[in-house]
Amino acid sequence: MDEHWTDEHRPDGPWTTVTIAADAARPHDAALQWVVAHADRGVERLRVVGVDPALEGRVGADGKRVAEHVADAARAAMPDVEVRIVRHAGPLAAALVTESEVGDLLVVGAFRNRRGSTIGSAPARAAERAAVPTVIVPDGPHPIDGDVVLAVDEPLDERAVAIAVAEARRRHRRLTLLRAWEMPVLTRTGLTDFAEDPLRWRQENAALLQRVTDRLVDRFPDLRLRPLLVEGHPGRAIAAHTRTASLVVLGQGHVHVLSGSVLHDVLRESVAPVCVIPGTGRAPRAAGRRTARTTAERRTEPAPSEPDPVEA
Repeated sequence: MDEHWTDEHRPDGPWTTVTIAADAARPHDAALQWVVAHADRGVERLRVVGVDPALEGRVGADGKRVAEHVADAARAAMPDVEVRIVRHAGPLAAALVTESEVGDLLVVGAFRNRRGSTIGSAPARAAERAAVPTVIVPDGPHPIDGDVVLAVDEPLDERAVAIAVAEARRRHRRLTLLRAWEMPVLTRTGLTDFAEDPLRWRQENAALLQRVTDRLVDRFPDLRLRPLLVEGHPGRAIAAHTRTASLVVLGQGHVHVLSGSVLHDVLRESVAPVCVIPGTGRAPRAAGRRTARTTAERRTEPAPSEPDPVEA
């Protein structure tokens, strides 16, 4: 476990305080449904982040503002959970980053057909800068409630491992360890040695995946593990496997890479919820200590390879 996380805020611990975005530009109902389905993770407080009421849209036959609509739906679905509305006058992405410092998890909805737009990029911007893990939930039905998928990088992000393992255990699902790789082509000095020997590059990635698999088999003998080596652009390769996933977990190594943003590529095409581990290791503040600034048997399957502020 990352040394910057306290026992109180372990990523695999209870999500006591969850923060959710309430905005007409995002599918807040899909995000709320995901939170309700995970209420057994110890959710005690839900903070609904909305914008200035003067700018806030209205939804439903009764014309409620979005934040009130989400809060009322949350209270009906989770009567034992304390629900509060927190409003900010600035951009929602910045508000979510600020409010993420108070809780344990941030949940944001994302419309699939807007992810390449300025509106659609807001969840990714919030996830990159948030103080806690962020789950981005796409709109529409999720095709298959399948494996939990952990995107593998080295060094392994222990916070990502903790969340992926906890979710696989909770849902009684297999944990797929996905290593996506592509050939490097150019460096500042020209072609790399690996570009002259593709088999060597593939073997290096296969060896990395095997090291990670061996470690996790020893640590979590109760889990079914499936190592999977995929050749291709990491973002698109990971996104392709969201069609058979219940949750995809990205460690901080997948948020930014030299060839571009893997996070943005995954979110653009994902059909399953994606959990993004923040690049920061700081622990969030407890909700009760706010500052004035913030209103079975071990089974391992063989690794297949695929082809070439104010509260209301």
